[in-house]
Amino acid sequence: MRGSRRPVSQSGFSLVEMLAALAVLAIAGLALMNAVTQSGRAAGLARETAYAQAAAENLMNAALLAADPRQGVREAAGEYELAGRRYAWRLDIERTSQPGLQRIVLTLAEPDGERVLAELTTFRRRAGAS
Repeated sequence: MRGSRRPVSQSGFSLVEMLAALAVLAIAGLALMNAVTQSGRAAGLARETAYAQAAAENLMNAALLAADPRQGVREAAGEYELAGRRYAWRLDIERTSQPGLQRIVLTLAEPDGERVLAELTTFRRRAGAS
């Protein structure tokens, strides 16, 4: 009689199982890396939007305090800097259908004017108008 063979126990993972596990791990890692990248971009965009909005509000307040509505100024433009960022701005004052009421529109863009970053609109009654 030949020697009895004991069954070899199967402990651990086979090579195919290891490759499958590594593939799943790699796909999960890529998805996580993509999510982190998108989150970073969104945070940067939110920060840029917040700075642009603050700059637009500063400019609008300055325009409302400094401009005399009786002088008939229709537009103004310039550059503004806030927190190390430069912006190009344009202020348009328009008549409305209501007598004595003006629409004031402030547009804030990148310095090259390529992309509008913020736009504010407000209304003001001209002095002496009722």
